[in-house]
Amino acid sequence: MHLMLDLLCMKLKKWSEATFGSDRERGPLGALRHLEKEAREAQQAVGTPEIRMEMADCFLLILDASRRAGISAGDLIQAAMEKQAINRRRTLATELDRLNAPWQEEAL
Repeated sequence: MHLMLDLLCMKLKKWSEATFGSDRERGPLGALRHLEKEAREAQQAVGTPEIRMEMADCFLLILDASRRAGISAGDLIQAAMEKQAINRRRTLATELDRLNAPWQEEAL
């Protein structure tokens, strides 16, 4: 799996820089702004066969924005593991509170 991710990242870097410009020219903001659009499309695709490809679009944009920000795929995975450990210490707010504060820290 790790080799597939490395290959994907290598191909994505080559295509992204050729298509949108170098990391130095563009940085991560373009990919992050595009991610907002694709996330909305993914929301609309829930429950349809298109959700798979919309989620793939989001995944590719996260990888590209991260790389352009100087974060490797491996570092991103490590950060995700660290963040998930933090998330596991949280409890979901009640359904009524969710709009205002979707997470509440548990007392440690």
